[in-house]
Amino acid sequence: MVNTSQFKFDKQQTMRCGLQVRNAFVLAPLDLQLSLFDGTVSRNDLWFHQQHSQTVGLDIVGSAYVNVCASTASGSISVANDDTIAGLHQLAQRIHQQGARAILQLSHAGQRAYVDYRYRTAMGPSPTATSVAMNRFEIQQVIIDFGRATERAIQAGFDGVELQGANRFLLQQFMSPYTNHRQDEFGGSLANRVRVPIQIVQRVQQVVAHTAQRPFAVGYRLSPEERQPGGLRLIDTLVLAHLLEALQIDYLSLSLHQYHQPAVTGYTVSPVIQIFHDQLKTLPLMVAGGIRNQRDLLTLAEESEWVALGKPMIFNPDWPKDRRCDIEQMQLMTSPEDLGISPTYVRQLLHKGGVVK
Repeated sequence: MVNTSQFKFDKQQTMRCGLQVRNAFVLAPLDLQLSLFDGTVSRNDLWFHQQHSQTVGLDIVGSAYVNVCASTASGSISVANDDTIAGLHQLAQRIHQQGARAILQLSHAGQRAYVDYRYRTAMGPSPTATSVAMNRFEIQQVIIDFGRATERAIQAGFDGVELQGANRFLLQQFMSPYTNHRQDEFGGSLANRVRVPIQIVQRVQQVVAHTAQRPFAVGYRLSPEERQPGGLRLIDTLVLAHLLEALQIDYLSLSLHQYHQPAVTGYTVSPVIQIFHDQLKTLPLMVAGGIRNQRDLLTLAEESEWVALGKPMIFNPDWPKDRRCDIEQMQLMTSPEDLGISPTYVRQLLHKGGVVK
């Protein structure tokens, strides 16, 4: 049996910003949809994160939308105005009480936003059947929105923010030639398509430098490539990753279906995680996707500094301590009430997969 007492991911970590974290296990950002109708943190949110942050080092609270037109789904958490700070403060406190650090994922769904179409319209880099293109003023407003959301996360007591640049949401929409058909300085060449993500990171870092009175982390989550013709290529996201490395963010999170999946748009079919690990010399990597047991962790130990867990943590909040149980066994042992989530969400989780945001 493997001696896990000295295992890499069990050890205390210190981020570039100085934030100390008790271990390198992460509760991945999840699309739980437990919040109230206006995005306010609910008692169900508090209960879930209390139950699931007891053994991880980081708890990343998923899909907090930065603008009322930016929500990913009904029931997502809001950080779009100052009225949300009190509830977010309770949530950060509840996570801290379990000994974990609290990270708030800042999100804008862009073209895919969940909006009331009677009053609002989804917006993105280019128009679609259900969305309109942002003008320059609206793009600048989005950058400001991410900055203000960061201020609220700091006021609420969170230990960092993660910028949601994955899962085909707004930042990825600007990066991808499949969804970005603009002819101005925000579209066309890769140098133009990276402009919005990079300016958002810079605005967030400025807010942190001027506002945070304690170590405060900034992470970025990205989807490495898109499979459809004309979509985002691996080389594009590698360029973005190098720019983020130069900006000295605290970590880069790779959104993968399976942690060792091969590249499909790159110059090689090597695993995506291996390519990013070889390319990035100083930027710590966080990986999620298909992690099931101790053997997977041993494989990842050579390629990643952080391991983010979705399904294993949902079905067994103690998984970082007791990782001998595979997911199939955990599913049979656990009820939705024990998990702190709805039976509907469990059915979606089991039959559709892909809960990490």
